[in-house]
Amino acid sequence: MFTASITRFVTACALTALVAVGAHAETAETASQPAARPEISDLAAGRLLMTAGRFEDALAFLEQARPADEKQAIERHFLLGAVYMRLGLPREAAEQYEAILVIRPDLTRVRLELARAHYAAGQDDKARYHFQLSLGDKLPSSVESVVEGFLNAIDARKRWSAYVSLAALPETNAARRTDRESVQIGGATFQLNQDAREASGIGTQLSAGGAFFPTIEDGLRGHFALSAAAKLYEQSAWNDIALVSKAGLTRLFDGGSASGGVQAGRRWQGTEGFQYSVGPWASADYRLSNRMRLSASATAEHRTHDESDDLDGWRLSLNPTVRYVLDSQTVFEVGPRFEATEARAAHRASRMAGIGVGLSRAFESGITASLSASVQRQAYRADDPLFGERRRDRVMWLSARVLHRSLQLEGFAPYVGYTYERSSSSIPLHNYDNHGAILGLTREF
Repeated sequence: MFTASITRFVTACALTALVAVGAHAETAETASQPAARPEISDLAAGRLLMTAGRFEDALAFLEQARPADEKQAIERHFLLGAVYMRLGLPREAAEQYEAILVIRPDLTRVRLELARAHYAAGQDDKARYHFQLSLGDKLPSSVESVVEGFLNAIDARKRWSAYVSLAALPETNAARRTDRESVQIGGATFQLNQDAREASGIGTQLSAGGAFFPTIEDGLRGHFALSAAAKLYEQSAWNDIALVSKAGLTRLFDGGSASGGVQAGRRWQGTEGFQYSVGPWASADYRLSNRMRLSASATAEHRTHDESDDLDGWRLSLNPTVRYVLDSQTVFEVGPRFEATEARAAHRASRMAGIGVGLSRAFESGITASLSASVQRQAYRADDPLFGERRRDRVMWLSARVLHRSLQLEGFAPYVGYTYERSSSSIPLHNYDNHGAILGLTREF
């Protein structure tokens, strides 16, 4: 204990000497008096040791520092992040910068350091996210150039990505059925049994996926991906499971990428197989400016169904999206959606057009809130043979989600949300409302 005290005293004296450079000389009378023991805080000691290049010593002082207020807490996290980066520990550094953004999400300098730490740790998706958000603020042109360089480097070295999400999903109308008790068919009234009417339920929602991008040559990558999504209920007849695999190529260029290939899918509804699909796909992503990004995807899949060949045919879809960074905390998205579905039975074929908007903002305490809304209209090609009129649907979705990034369990962040879906149809049997809540965990790799 005595040795430790001496070491601490000597170190404090040395640090005091660093800050005493340029001080006025004391008078001979004052100099002859016993010097008072220097007092220096752990935070100040860590700061000075870091300046002197003694990073391990700085780490020891900073780890035991006890900040007196929020300002000192932010400084401690920032210095610890810088020390961890110098010691080759970027994941630990990222944790420190994340802790600052929980308190002050508006600090763009910290967001840039966090992005750099994620990049050094090989967490490219997280690095890209924070680099792009930082471009929402007015950065010096030299800094913008550096950020662009990082984004291009991330695209160039990307080899794989993965995500997983698990949630509980209570819904007021999980089967998406009408609340009507009867319908009119050919002028006659028919009563609907309970199995054809709305019913509530609690589902488990699971989504996961991964992609691998092997290098073929400079600027050209392979593209192999597998994704799965499932909604499972106690009433197994409501289950919906989908599996999609992709294979193709990705061409990289300054500011973006273009991909294309072939995909195959399998879907199950209830407890039985429902549909197979296969066809080409294409996607592109391009930075229009520092704040604006354009992405688009297109698919053409031929679908065959297990039980009803009336539904068999091609389905074409196009989904462009513009993403605009308003500032370092706020992102706005808007995108139309178009879909054309062919089928052997004309009344099963349809055309659909819609549009969606979304807004996401990061707040203090590590909370990110997202709001989104969309509306679509779908018109079928021929009259429904049962109801004697052509089906036209209008469907609206609203959703709100709150993600808490600072509360993580093994890298999984919790989120809660609310959804509302409403369908208005020319055929009343297809009218429904559905409210849902969601409580889940999500993680990207």
